[in-house]
Amino acid sequence: MKIINISYRLPLSVKKQNTKTVFTPSSGGLATAVLSYTQKSEQKLTWVGIADFDRNTWENHKNEFEGNFEIEPVYLDRRLNRNFYNIFSNSVLWAMFHYFPSYMEYNEAAFEAYKSANEIVAKRVSEIYEPGDLIWVHDYHFMGLPKLLRKLLPDAQIGFFLHIPFPNFEIFRILPSKAKRYILEGILGSNLAGFHTWDNVIHFTECVEKLLGLSHRNFVFSQDTHRTRIGSYPISIDFEKFHNAYDKPEVAKLRSEIRELYQDKKIIFSVDRLDYTKGINNRLSAFESFLKKYPEWREKVVFLLVIVPSREEITKYGERKSMIEQSVGRINGAMGNYKWSPVVYQYQSVEFDKLIALYTSADVALISPVRDGMNLVAKEYVASRKDLRGVLVLSLMTGASKELQEAIAINPFDKELTGYRIAQALDMDEKQQEKRMRHMQKYLAKHDVFRWATRFLTDTIDMHDHDNKAQPLVEGVKKELVNKFNTAGKRLLLLDFDGTLVGLQPKPEMAIPGENTLDLLNSLANNPKNDVWIVSGRNKDFLEKYMGHLPIGMVAEHGGYIKTDGEWEPIISGSPAWKQQVIEIMDEYVDRNAESFIEEKEFGVAWHYRNVEKEQGFLTSRELLALLKNHLYNTPTQIIDGNKVIEVKHFMAHKGTTCKSRILCGDYDIAIAIGDDKTDEDLFEMMTDANEYTIKVGPGNTAAKYKVNAVEDVLEFLEQLDEAKVIK
Repeated sequence: MKIINISYRLPLSVKKQNTKTVFTPSSGGLATAVLSYTQKSEQKLTWVGIADFDRNTWENHKNEFEGNFEIEPVYLDRRLNRNFYNIFSNSVLWAMFHYFPSYMEYNEAAFEAYKSANEIVAKRVSEIYEPGDLIWVHDYHFMGLPKLLRKLLPDAQIGFFLHIPFPNFEIFRILPSKAKRYILEGILGSNLAGFHTWDNVIHFTECVEKLLGLSHRNFVFSQDTHRTRIGSYPISIDFEKFHNAYDKPEVAKLRSEIRELYQDKKIIFSVDRLDYTKGINNRLSAFESFLKKYPEWREKVVFLLVIVPSREEITKYGERKSMIEQSVGRINGAMGNYKWSPVVYQYQSVEFDKLIALYTSADVALISPVRDGMNLVAKEYVASRKDLRGVLVLSLMTGASKELQEAIAINPFDKELTGYRIAQALDMDEKQQEKRMRHMQKYLAKHDVFRWATRFLTDTIDMHDHDNKAQPLVEGVKKELVNKFNTAGKRLLLLDFDGTLVGLQPKPEMAIPGENTLDLLNSLANNPKNDVWIVSGRNKDFLEKYMGHLPIGMVAEHGGYIKTDGEWEPIISGSPAWKQQVIEIMDEYVDRNAESFIEEKEFGVAWHYRNVEKEQGFLTSRELLALLKNHLYNTPTQIIDGNKVIEVKHFMAHKGTTCKSRILCGDYDIAIAIGDDKTDEDLFEMMTDANEYTIKVGPGNTAAKYKVNAVEDVLEFLEQLDEAKVIK
């Protein structure tokens, strides 16, 4: 087994220096995390990424690479790569996912290039894949890749992690429909999809529910081929690397030089890539506001601003650089003098030792992006402060702000408040600095990048291994199950009604059992070895009308009522207080959609839209679903997003708990449950004993052990069970 790690950039660069080819490893957080994980776990690693070097250079010199992992470069045509990377990935997805939709430069050619690049990478991965390999896909460049790999490698273990924010529905919906669907379906090809924060998880699940019509159970989406778990996995850093760097002689020397240069001044430090999401102009405006409001700090503080070059070929980035430099010049010109420049600006990369020296010299780290998935600079600053000094001023728009609670929080758009927070940070006493730093360092030491990688990959494997892969009830398997039923002593059948014993109809009252079905149920129930139960979402009056004459047990309203010994007994006492409110809400949607209707039950209400035009019904159902979730928050309800129906029921009306506590507790040698919808999954999940068998009817992933295609298959199977009538 090996890990196949896929990211846009490879963890090394290949460059010509004079006549020699030089391999330079990446020191980035992702490379550190993945390489350390594979070394500690002693797993083989193959890294797949887009080559920024030519094929001949690699082929001629790849044997000189001394890394303990394999590199699989993918070569893209220059024009294809420009459309894929520069335009769609960075001028569309990056802009949108960071809440800058006005910066989007969408065009069809770029989207097609994005799809082509994902397909090229998928093909390469499928060529090097071996059964048992773990595939880890990274970031917004490859959101279509998990689905493509799922088609090529149906049983693969696939994890996907997004390193940037995922936008809310109102932003994401701006994309053209085919692009939205491609992205969502692509991510759902994975076994595990990870995001930095739960906010991003919720945004993604809302988009899936509203745009694809898939609902989740505990953040797990079920599909025909597999299930996908969605979770929060905040990335981190190599804490020990940054913490121990404080004592390096090279760092200590540089730190002394910086402190000597600014010995009579407090130092505020920022370092960022050139990017409009980093809010650098907001930061400069806030610093200017601080100097105006607190003039006593003039000539006593200096703002060291380091900008690392990035994507200058993209128009918005070049514009941003000019704007930053104009702001720096304006502030220095207006507020500085021949002895003092308020802002010291550097536009270049910073090597590691100098970065640590800057971190550990700074009295304040001002980290204020307007939108950031995580922001590792904040974590690096905290980890590097082995002296337990310094103050972190951190934007609430970063993922890191949810973890580093002892930072001074700011809204980067509020320059006056940010100016006040800068003053507060500069005035903080050393005891308070130490207390805050110690708490944050304790957290980062525990939640480091190695824990992140280990947790994510372990959860991917676990999700894959425990995925429910129902076995088709083909003839050989069916014969074996019939034989087990035939030879068993006491036997139990738990049968759903709609979609299981009868096909779905335009209106529920039209779905009534035929004479043949009733005769079959009667025959099965009259065998003294059998106990037959109908476990349905229908109300008790309907079940009583059409099947009350049969010698069978019945469960109505998804477990709200149970009939034993000829009497109906409620599982729930009293009428739900929320019921009338739900009816009033649903009535409005019936008025708007004339072909829809409400089905009222004692412990629930259902809005059926099976007769509404397909697209209209789907969009309306998404709106109603979201509205009900908000209205019914903190009420004892379960909202079911069913097959052309939205149903609200009391949470105690539960097929699983009712059957487990009232029926399955009997002494049975074999129990078989058959059902087709999401409420039947509640029952399937509780039937885990060796003598309990579950069968899902129709498409969709399931907790059931077996699956059949349609009602006809169910009736045929029941007839085979009924043929075993001999009483032993």
